[in-house]
Amino acid sequence: SQGYLFAPSDKKSGGSGGLDFSNLNGEVSYGPWTSYGNSKLENILFTKELQSRADTAGRKLTAVTLHPGAVQTDLARYLIGEEKAEKLKKEGFSSWTEKVLFEGLAKLVLTVEEGASTQVFLAAGQGGSGIGGKFFDDCKEAALQPSATDMAKAKELWAVSETLTGAKFSL
Repeated sequence: SQGYLFAPSDKKSGGSGGLDFSNLNGEVSYGPWTSYGNSKLENILFTKELQSRADTAGRKLTAVTLHPGAVQTDLARYLIGEEKAEKLKKEGFSSWTEKVLFEGLAKLVLTVEEGASTQVFLAAGQGGSGIGGKFFDDCKEAALQPSATDMAKAKELWAVSETLTGAKFSL
C-alpha cells in the first residue's frame, strides 16, 4: 500500500529512508501512522525478498504488492482511536466540523469492491508475465521510493523475521 510512505526515515542511515531495525515492534517509539507505514513498507520488502528467493530457487511463484486505495473499512478505528470510533458509531458526530470532515472524506474513499479490483486483476493473471516483486496501484505497475526497493533491507528483514518467529522458510 502507498501507506509505506508514512514510515519514518531510518536515522541510522542518515535519514535516507527505510526500516529502523531497532524499533520494528514499536519498542522505542510508537505512533499509529508511522507504525502503519512501517507495516506496509515491511510488506513490500518481504514480498520482494520472497520473489528473489523464489527466482533463485527456480520456483514458479509470483509475489506482488499493491495499493488498494483508500477503502471504506474499520481501519480508521486504529488511527483515530477505538474509543472515538465507537463513540462516532453510537452517538454520531460531536460537532459540525467533524460532520463535514468525515462526510467529505467518505466521498473520497472506495467501496470494498472497488478496493479489491487490483487484487482480483492480479489474481486473475491480468498483470502479465515477469511481474514478480512489483508494486501495483489501480491495476498498473507503480514506481516505489528507494526505501521500498532496498534489497539489503529486504534480506535483513527476512532474517530478522525468521529469528523473531523461530521459523525458517525455505523455497
